Amino acid sequence: MQIYDVVIIGGGPSGMMAAISASQKRKKVVLLERNIKLGRKLLLTGKGRCNFSTSKEIPQIVDAFGKKGKFLYGALTNFSNQNLIAFFENRGVKTKIERGQRVFPQSDSSQTILDCLLNELKKNRVKIIYNSHVVKIKKNPNNFTIILKNSGIIKAKSAILATGGKSYPKTGSTGDGYRLAKKFGHQIIPPKPALAGLIVKDRGLRNLAGLSLKNVKLTFKTETKILGSVFGEMLFTHQGISGPIVLQSSKTIYESLAKHEKVTAVLDLKPALTEKQLKLRIFREIHAIPKKEFQSLLKNLLPRLLIYFTCQTVRINKKTLNSQLKGEEIDRLFKFLKGFSFPIHSVAPLSKAIITSGGVDINQIDSRNMQSKIIPGLFFCGEIIALDGPTGGFNLQKAFSTGYLAGMSS
Repeated sequence: MQIYDVVIIGGGPSGMMAAISASQKRKKVVLLERNIKLGRKLLLTGKGRCNFSTSKEIPQIVDAFGKKGKFLYGALTNFSNQNLIAFFENRGVKTKIERGQRVFPQSDSSQTILDCLLNELKKNRVKIIYNSHVVKIKKNPNNFTIILKNSGIIKAKSAILATGGKSYPKTGSTGDGYRLAKKFGHQIIPPKPALAGLIVKDRGLRNLAGLSLKNVKLTFKTETKILGSVFGEMLFTHQGISGPIVLQSSKTIYESLAKHEKVTAVLDLKPALTEKQLKLRIFREIHAIPKKEFQSLLKNLLPRLLIYFTCQTVRINKKTLNSQLKGEEIDRLFKFLKGFSFPIHSVAPLSKAIITSGGVDINQIDSRNMQSKIIPGLFFCGEIIALDGPTGGFNLQKAFSTGYLAGMSS
């Protein structure tokens, strides 16, 4: 039986990068992928455009991951976001930086990123075995034995778990890595959804499905405290709300709902205007078009898709002339624009979340090389590690950086 230097379990971004960096050291590398293709989840990122990194400085990236973010210093100093951008640029992938310092391929296609990685794997002669479902890993004195579901056996001097989390299980992220790591004695922080949409039971809101709002402010609160306020873009869906400012708040909301706290969302549609400025604008609009209908006034204030919903919510007939609006009606409109509130029922299930929060406890992983502190020769990279960040390319950067370091260290 052929014994490999390194076996990598999982062909996502971190696994592919681990295979590339390990093979660059002239190691004999085998990559085991559960699917018939590599990078299925990568193709979905950034709505298919692949926001693969951020142009922010390393300390900012570390801060984005919260209190435990310092764990990433080792990976980022060995393979930074600038190194990652250069990796793709040097292989013919032109990149661009968009709002929020998000980095994308100029092609606006995640396939471009995947093709680059596949070419590099081929160039470095990485052996790829598809449809390989790992059932068990055994640690021998000098190597690992990997037993596959189809009765196949792989032996390697070191092993890298790059199996991902439990989100989007159809792409292969079924949580198998947790089971394998746990059998070796690793602590698994219970997986939960991160960067997930929110479910709202209000049927009226569901009629807004497809409506995207930019430059709005969302505040989430319980009966006793403010959970946080976020400014930016959101989207109404058939189940509730989503979009960048919703996704980045979902983890906090999940934790509050798990404590049986009631969570309410408060939407400010005009955050750039103070209360005084908004009131003056509304009165100015009314006086400018007194003989026109209320719906005409709303056209100057809101997206078209929101007009009917607004009329229903503030209880004003859309055909009411602006000159006939009463004081209490104008007040209801003002309150709606600055603070429309609705209850959050739940967070979308883990299977629908963009990433998983939880996984192998970072206290059991050496941040200098991604090696297990319990099992020598066993390494971790990517989403299986219990550390998740916000939207904006941070999580893919983590995947590539930890994958590179794991591969180099294995």
